[in-house]
Amino acid sequence: MKYILTLILILSVATLVRSQEYLGIAVKTNLLNLVAQRPSFSIEKTFKQRYGLEFSYSTGELNIRRAYEYSGFLLRGKKYVYEIKQREITPFFGVYAGNLNKTIVSNNAYVHPTGFLSFGNNRNFKANSFRSGVNLGFVYIPAKRFLLETTTGLGYGKYFNVETFQATNAPKGYLDFQLWLSVGYRF
Repeated sequence: MKYILTLILILSVATLVRSQEYLGIAVKTNLLNLVAQRPSFSIEKTFKQRYGLEFSYSTGELNIRRAYEYSGFLLRGKKYVYEIKQREITPFFGVYAGNLNKTIVSNNAYVHPTGFLSFGNNRNFKANSFRSGVNLGFVYIPAKRFLLETTTGLGYGKYFNVETFQATNAPKGYLDFQLWLSVGYRF
């Protein structure tokens, strides 16, 4: 399923790139993903200085009270409020869709030996998911080739291919929240 989704996304991007006039390509990385010990990679194609199509890949690992590993692709469609110009902050909004593969291992629940007192939860599972939602953000181009961008996304993710490591109920979905602070280079 992951390969079929990736192939559909790549073919959609290739079709859009060929059908529009050329204006620019930007390569970016999310600085906030460095907290997760790995970089992210994004490439965006802009059309007519008002529209953008961005393809991203991110992977990471967070070990704060639980082991959390993830990797996934994301396709964002953007509409800039007005034409992108150098030394001006340009707001944008749009939609996104993608996949996310997660492994979460959390064994921090406490259960009293009598069984009457417990708090915390154990979440041990591995799953693939499809996610989609809306995003908004701002782009700023301080120099001819460099750019800064902040993006926030909010959506919903639906799990499939869930493997649980304990005899617990498998999760069904999750609130997908994204926060990106990207730096990039325009061609």
